[in-house]
Amino acid sequence: MASLRSPVALFVGFFVFVSVPLVAMWVAVGDLSLLARLAGFILYFLVAHVVLPGWVYLDARSAGNDYAVAWTVVTFLVPFVGALVYLLLVRGRRDVASSG
Repeated sequence: MASLRSPVALFVGFFVFVSVPLVAMWVAVGDLSLLARLAGFILYFLVAHVVLPGWVYLDARSAGNDYAVAWTVVTFLVPFVGALVYLLLVRGRRDVASSG
């Protein structure tokens, strides 16, 4: 079975390959406000489109949810709302069922 390391390594390599020239370009131009905006966008993208969908997928798979990929796609397309709906509907039901 494939490990999680190779997709993560590919993503990190692609991320560095794309972001390092952009940061170098903005530093060369000298407009640091644009660099701050780029850093903010990079942080938003990583959290909203990588970390949240990844967490939803791993959580849904570990719970044996048949719709793990669907929840991941929803969370990727509508990041914070999708994760909140997943937490309330799927995880909330699972927590109630396991405690009762």
